[in-house]
Amino acid sequence: MTRLKTERVSLRFSHSEKEKLSSKAAEARMSMSQYLLALSEQKKIIVVDELPELIRQIIKIGTNVNQIAMVANTHKSVSQKQIETVESQLSDIQNLLGNLIDVIKNSKDEIEV
Repeated sequence: MTRLKTERVSLRFSHSEKEKLSSKAAEARMSMSQYLLALSEQKKIIVVDELPELIRQIIKIGTNVNQIAMVANTHKSVSQKQIETVESQLSDIQNLLGNLIDVIKNSKDEIEV
């Protein structure tokens, strides 16, 4: 559900304050408006650099599982190499998820500006 933004708020910042906010918003991959709104709602902003890699790994596993299922349905067997490939990718995802959990656990509860 998209919110219809009809109201405008005007704020004044020094050049350095604006640059700092702009930089933090870009770092959080948010627009300035989204960033300021999140700050005003005291939301925790966490940037996870490993997320795109995690998504790629999950997609690769899905592709391999589909390929294995097709081979299993056709030949009624699966090679050890295919199983090892999926196990390796699952291990990679487990490591990435562990890193993600560490980032979230170690982030500060307060928002720095």
